[in-house]
Amino acid sequence: MATKRNTQGAKGPAPDQAPELEDAHFAALAGFRRALRQVMADSESICAGLGMTTQRFQALLAIRAFPGQAMSVGDLAEELVLKHHSAVELAGRLEQAGLVARKGDPQDKRRVLLTLTALGAERLTDLARAHSLELGKTRDVMIRTLKTLPGAT
Repeated sequence: MATKRNTQGAKGPAPDQAPELEDAHFAALAGFRRALRQVMADSESICAGLGMTTQRFQALLAIRAFPGQAMSVGDLAEELVLKHHSAVELAGRLEQAGLVARKGDPQDKRRVLLTLTALGAERLTDLARAHSLELGKTRDVMIRTLKTLPGAT
């Protein structure tokens, strides 16, 4: 017996309202997902080579890219699609590693703000450079693949 998946919160049309798909659409989607897996595998390799996990790299990147002086733990959770308690634990590990500093928000005592330390900024810069070089190699393939997906222009 087939079970119906919960699609609440899913973006786009419901599966029964989506346009008819041809073989080329499936091939394009498979190619796109293959390219994503390759990018993620490359990222894991780069991070491991520099003594970092991809989750920590993503957290440092999110904190650095966040507009303003600091990012709250709640914002980090949202950005990384984590539960709040998981983001709290991640922030603690980043702080223990000397990569981020945590401080209370002076305007809202319930919030904890995260900023990169000098070491965190240095490690992030090294990781970002290595990722940029690797992404430069796969950028054209990703763009071509995205353009072949249904609805692409």
